[in-house]
Amino acid sequence: MQYFLITLSAFFASLVTFYSGFGLATILMPIIALFFPLPIAIGLTAVVHLVHSLLRTGLLWKAIDWKIVIRFGIPALIAVIPGAFLLQKLSLIAPLKTYTLFSIHGEISILHLCIGLLLILFATMEMFPNKIRVKNLMLGGILSGFFGGLSGNQGAIRSAFLIHTRLGKEAFIGTNAIIGAVVDVFRIVIYSWSFGQLLVHIDKVLLGTAMGGALAGVLLGMTLLKKVTIAFIQRIIVALLYFLGILLVFGII
Repeated sequence: MQYFLITLSAFFASLVTFYSGFGLATILMPIIALFFPLPIAIGLTAVVHLVHSLLRTGLLWKAIDWKIVIRFGIPALIAVIPGAFLLQKLSLIAPLKTYTLFSIHGEISILHLCIGLLLILFATMEMFPNKIRVKNLMLGGILSGFFGGLSGNQGAIRSAFLIHTRLGKEAFIGTNAIIGAVVDVFRIVIYSWSFGQLLVHIDKVLLGTAMGGALAGVLLGMTLLKKVTIAFIQRIIVALLYFLGILLVFGII
């Protein structure tokens, strides 16, 4: 049962993430954590997330806008480093509040409050016709990389900036994917000491089924791509920004 549920979750999360550029870890990790210790859940999700990004990159390689990859990706890679090291410092600070509601355990922290409110701000800006758009790619790369190193939530901020680059849907997805893949690899290298330990204890069969679900989601997303518009992708991003922001503010993830 656990293999079926995790594979199905990987498929659904992969399909949503194919268009939006984020959401896979948010959906998949809590499901895996129902059956395995949190460190194992984080390790499995990290591997599936990287494989998913590489699959999207490979399928849409020709559509990638390399100028945007450089303008956004280089600041993101540089900003990952202080974000990752700051994580070590902030992890020593006790949560502001812990609670349990209907078997849901939450820990509200300064870090998650800041990131959650930032995502809600971006989503709200997208909801109004005369909004201030977040367009500066260097700023977007710095914020995305920094918070990616700090908490792993780099995809949401990246998509909030890239959606306004006037890229077509294929270019948006491919460019988003390769930046995410490079940042994932860089972040995993920084965390290599803990990631290596996680790999030893990962259930290889479960990892294979989860990656199979993610692959199926990518292939279905690619099949439906012709029917999807950039406006539809933008609506998905707004909804997920709100969803992820609220979960972070309330300390659920």
